[in-house]
Amino acid sequence: MILFLLLFFALQSFVLFCCLAAGNDPASQAISDEEQIEYIRSWMKQHRG
Repeated sequence: MILFLLLFFALQSFVLFCCLAAGNDPASQAISDEEQIEYIRSWMKQHRG
């Protein structure tokens, strides 16, 4: 049981570290923001009526 908990928390920490490392630089954050804005614009065009 303790081994399971240690493995679970180790995997959680690994995923968190990977997420932080992937989006840590300003350039990738700016690209992500632009993609989200473009998606919202296209969604609004489709659902405006």
